[in-house]
Amino acid sequence: MDFAQLVVLTVVAGYGDPVDGYPSDEERALILWTNAARVAPDEFKSDYRTGGCSMAEFSDDEKTAKSPLYIDLALTEVARFHSRDMRDNGCFQHESCDGTDTWTRVGRYYSDANGGMGENIAYGTTDPRAAVMSMWMCSHDGHRANIMSGSFNEMGGGMASDFLTQDFAAGELKEGEPPVRVAAEHGDAVYADWGAAEAPARLQLNVDGDRTNLESFVGDPDNGVYYQSLDAEECTPWAVEWETRSGESGRFPATGALLAGNCAEEYDQSVVWGGSGGDDDVDGPGDDGGNGVIALPEVMCGTGASVAGPAGLVAALLLCTRRRRG
Repeated sequence: MDFAQLVVLTVVAGYGDPVDGYPSDEERALILWTNAARVAPDEFKSDYRTGGCSMAEFSDDEKTAKSPLYIDLALTEVARFHSRDMRDNGCFQHESCDGTDTWTRVGRYYSDANGGMGENIAYGTTDPRAAVMSMWMCSHDGHRANIMSGSFNEMGGGMASDFLTQDFAAGELKEGEPPVRVAAEHGDAVYADWGAAEAPARLQLNVDGDRTNLESFVGDPDNGVYYQSLDAEECTPWAVEWETRSGESGRFPATGALLAGNCAEEYDQSVVWGGSGGDDDVDGPGDDGGNGVIALPEVMCGTGASVAGPAGLVAALLLCTRRRRG
């Protein structure tokens, strides 16, 4: 794969709307489980045991909950490009297989980072949860630090077979970013994270017009992951609907619907939902999580050693923080 094949996504879409297949269902799940680790690192001890580690190895900062990351389509595209490059051209490294520098590659897609960037890579599994919880979170060589960094606020996840890439950035966020950063179907349930100043007034799964409250899965009501079971037939449309206590509301995806079940397509932009509907609140106090974005002031780049995990899973990381201009 070479950069002649690169087509940067420029389509304007609502938040959470897939564009040209970015992100895929699996890539949304990769971001979802990354955010699950961030909001509740102490809730996945059994996954850590599977990966051969425990929270005793975590630093104090890595034990501290962080806000969920936003999806960035450019980071998603470059992450998938790198996973495909490694799979198709037989390399496992942060540089492209043709030797292109990591940040040259990333910069051809994404240029909004103002505080720093990081990258984790892995191969050996097609399960996003296993890659996050039993591999990267069990690495003391910087993979876990990338996932748990309070400096990062955006992420792209890219998967190609059993090659996985996470690209992180401290970017310039727009005003009015939604509290639901990602929702994903995984197994027999839909999961959605929530990051706001207070718990949601309403958080519901809409499955083909049938709305059900999402329940708390891990984390705090204002900074956590919610879920609801999903028994879907082929190509069943679904979305997550949300409303804040101040009256703001929206959906993930913002327009159209994601499609569950054994379906050739993953997204249908033509689906038009009715009104937001429903009056049921999600129980839980509205606590201010207080997790802000911290700019990294110094320049530092480093590559962590490759780390072997369960079932032959292997991972490596690259972290580069950059001084702000001015």
